[in-house]
Amino acid sequence: LKQTWTCLVFEIFGQLSSCAFSCSRMACRPASDELIFFVNGRKIIERCADPEELLLNYLRKRLRLTGTKYGCGIGGCGACTVMVSTYNPDSKKIRHFPANSCLLPLCSLYGAAVTTVEGVGNTKTKLHPIQKRLAKCHGSQCGFCTPGMVMSMYSLLRNYPEPTMEQISAALDGNLCRCTGYRPIIDSFSAFSPERCPLAGSGKCCLDQEGEKGKEREEDLAPEPKRGDGMCSGLCQPEDFQPRDPTQDYIFPPELMRIAEETKQRTLVFNGERTTWISPVALQELLGLKAKYPKAPLVVGNTSIGLDVKKLDVCYPIILYPPRVPDLHIVYRVQNGIVIGAATNLAQLRDILLNIVPELPVEKTKIYHTLLKQLRTLAGEQIRNLAVGFPDDCCSQTEIPSRPFLPSQ
Repeated sequence: LKQTWTCLVFEIFGQLSSCAFSCSRMACRPASDELIFFVNGRKIIERCADPEELLLNYLRKRLRLTGTKYGCGIGGCGACTVMVSTYNPDSKKIRHFPANSCLLPLCSLYGAAVTTVEGVGNTKTKLHPIQKRLAKCHGSQCGFCTPGMVMSMYSLLRNYPEPTMEQISAALDGNLCRCTGYRPIIDSFSAFSPERCPLAGSGKCCLDQEGEKGKEREEDLAPEPKRGDGMCSGLCQPEDFQPRDPTQDYIFPPELMRIAEETKQRTLVFNGERTTWISPVALQELLGLKAKYPKAPLVVGNTSIGLDVKKLDVCYPIILYPPRVPDLHIVYRVQNGIVIGAATNLAQLRDILLNIVPELPVEKTKIYHTLLKQLRTLAGEQIRNLAVGFPDDCCSQTEIPSRPFLPSQ
């Protein structure tokens, strides 16, 4: 008993010493702004946010939300996918998008709302229809990739309640599954689409193909599923599931809207042990900071600098975060093309081009079609929502021509 009490005293003393050391270390840092964001409807205030800390580590270690998995750690597998919701005080619009939490800096989440798989649904309260369908359609075996699959689909449904099959496939192209195979996963989510099988009725669907003459195919003999109905595996039927309930989703916190309006003209600074994170709000301010700190990287999606920090242990004393500068998000058409702000991510670029292409003559859209074709296979949807396609350290906007440049005569 004495030994037990002694161990307990040492353990408590050790924890107190650790806390005291942590507090003294934080006290030595320069003053920082408070980092305010929401996770699953819960307000988080981080008074000593570290610019080097990533969201995945914060969720698992600090908040104990272990449903978000650590897979590859470089944004390639999608196991760490979460949904991030932001509010733009200029356009007054809310944007929901999936992101890899293993690459997402904690300090970039000021004023954002994060939803993890625990916030979508759980067995203690109520499962979300996405989770029910994935389970009943045999779309999960080991289950390690399943939370990421759920979050990618959940993000899509928040933006498109009745997505097309093409949108469903595109939403999952950043999620890897090594044991289940993608057919049961696609089948389970196809019930959310009014299209079902994308090839149904075209003569190319596997269930629309006629068998050899004189032979009956096994699919033709089966009473269910009917040909061309899109449930090609026959593992489950859409009518067996309850419809999606929008009241189960978290609303965007009104408090974050107010904060976004109040702080859109205020520069944010977060000081860590080795790194200072500066988030300016004006282009001239950003140019001044870049002139003062010429070696400071400009981080937008952290898909490049983040890998250097994680894999090569590179330390940047100053990091500039420019997405809060409105001038870097401008989009307008000129005579020879389109001007795109340098902080426009690849997913936004794709949506811009998809809206502009139908309005232009065919001869002026060749480059745009080439870009769209490349964007379909460039990384996954989570990376496309973070990464930018322009050299962020040398320009504030880029002009995309409507036709190839010709050499001067």
